[in-house]
Amino acid sequence: MNIRATLFTLVAVLGASSCGEWYVDRDEAHLLGYPRVCDQIVSRPMCSVVQTHTFGENTSTSRHLYVVENEAVQAEDFVLWVMTGAPWIREWVQRDPSEAARRHWYESLGRGERGLAPRNSGLERQLARDYNNRPEARGRKLRVSRDRIMSGPPPTPWPYRVTGVKDFRIISLSPLFGQPAESSLNDYFIIDEFSPRQIISSRTKTLLWGYSDKRMVTNIGQWLSMEPMAPPVVMFRLKCRPEELPIKTKLVSILETTEGKVLRDTLEVELR
Repeated sequence: MNIRATLFTLVAVLGASSCGEWYVDRDEAHLLGYPRVCDQIVSRPMCSVVQTHTFGENTSTSRHLYVVENEAVQAEDFVLWVMTGAPWIREWVQRDPSEAARRHWYESLGRGERGLAPRNSGLERQLARDYNNRPEARGRKLRVSRDRIMSGPPPTPWPYRVTGVKDFRIISLSPLFGQPAESSLNDYFIIDEFSPRQIISSRTKTLLWGYSDKRMVTNIGQWLSMEPMAPPVVMFRLKCRPEELPIKTKLVSILETTEGKVLRDTLEVELR
């Protein structure tokens, strides 16, 4: 990020208004909050592919997800992708299932800022601070003064939900893992990723876990015990291969809000 962008971030993220000098990281990002009520969930069967890239003597890996359509997927590569949000998210996920659209959480597509819930400025400052304190973004400090503030690039849309989660479970409409159809399969799934990486308390409206945390939250029961807000996107993976493989089944994701509303979505997947 160049100096113009960094100086812009200084004002936008910190929201400060004072004289003197401030110290900020060169890589700080300006996040624009997109709070939404969770009125719907949508799920998709994904396949996780890890790619290796070699540049001279350096090697790096990256993960990509693509939607599984009319094809079988290895159980160990299967990702159950769940998105929460506005009533129109199903339409947009079906219209544009690309990875690029998913990375932007659909927040900047279609309806844009329409239908946003009231912003929580204190929480948004926490989210920005946490994201800018992630280990890979920590760098050399830059000293700047107010009279050098200049405009920069547009902010990054940053989603969060304002609806609490009372319960969440995954069921199969066919017997799986030796369990009868429609039994809870939470014990056979782990949380693979939150996108963005954040868990917000539905009681205190504060950030409980995020980018700056080293520990992982992978157990569904542990996550629910934190009394979280609905995550914009959460992904699940199987802990092990079911004994029923190969199998074609329908998996149902069921989310109950703290207001007592039950949201569900069903996907079909062939596991091998």
